[in-house]
Amino acid sequence: MRWVALGVGVLFVGMGAWHADILSVLLGGFFLYQAVTNTGCLCGNCAVPARATTKSGSGNIEEVEFTEINED
Repeated sequence: MRWVALGVGVLFVGMGAWHADILSVLLGGFFLYQAVTNTGCLCGNCAVPARATTKSGSGNIEEVEFTEINED
């Protein structure tokens, strides 16, 4: 995915420079930054972890008690 971002970044920067379009250059620079530094949400890298953990890090989730309130 880094290669795709690099290609898109170079394409946008090149086309933006050719047509003197600052927005394309900035967007291409953003993609180049993500490709070079390997950051961002490329290919699902910013997904939510599959397993929830507690603050203590033990992985055990405590049972929660609910109270039902009837409005009669």
